Amino acid sequence: MRIGVTGATGFIGMHLVSALKKRGSVVTLARPKGLPGRRELKQFVTETDLFFHLGGVNRGTDEEVLNGNIMATSRLLESILKFGKSSARLVFASSSQVYHLANFETPIRETKKVSPNNIYGISKQGAENLIRVSGLPYTILRLANVYGPGCRPNYNSVVATLCSRAVNDLPLTIDGEGRQGRDFIYIDDVVRAFVLAGLEPLSGSGDVFNVSSGKVVSIKKIVSQIARLHKNTQVEFLRDKNKSDISYCCDASKFCEKFSWRPRTSFSKGIEQVLSYYQGEI
Repeated sequence: MRIGVTGATGFIGMHLVSALKKRGSVVTLARPKGLPGRRELKQFVTETDLFFHLGGVNRGTDEEVLNGNIMATSRLLESILKFGKSSARLVFASSSQVYHLANFETPIRETKKVSPNNIYGISKQGAENLIRVSGLPYTILRLANVYGPGCRPNYNSVVATLCSRAVNDLPLTIDGEGRQGRDFIYIDDVVRAFVLAGLEPLSGSGDVFNVSSGKVVSIKKIVSQIARLHKNTQVEFLRDKNKSDISYCCDASKFCEKFSWRPRTSFSKGIEQVLSYYQGEI
């Protein structure tokens, strides 16, 4: 089987490619500064059986985010339909940001109306819609906050940022009282989810799934876990009234039932692994 991965040099992509190499021949699409070229896309999609579309932009100007997620997806789909195999399938890495995020008493299910409240969420919703109308067999995974070794500090993971600061003897800064929380899922569990969605014979083609822990973990709890494992950790509280204190999580029971999947890595073990990674980087 020839497996194609976009975003292969990103945090999730690097871990996924490593796992997929045991399952088939893996080809990757280099991340360009702008939109992917049509020649590169043709070479990438030709004779490829399965695509994992992780490539995208989550930081930058509005134009960069929209182009990196919507227009790049459009070009990929166009190339698959024009040059790819008629039996090709696609698994897309979407995000919980497609939901309208507010404080929820219960985890968000896939049946909740999609109504993003930021540009990144809008771009992911647009990419989802393009995939739906493309005619390709697809599975969409809406990911919660993915963390683990290799995740970039000060970029897209508060866990990475706090762990990196701790091992570099910098104070951990918390907005407000740290009561705000998110749904954190460890990278190994996410990679298993992708492999199942793409390679399981009874895959959920044409369906959308949350991939998450289903639990809210507060920033205060993250700091507490880090301080327990890394002694002499300093903490600073920032009284910024403009910062959001929204807490939410997603319900992954649909994916769990379909693929017999469960998160295996506890949050405490995950924090330990991330701290160990950054300690090794020093």
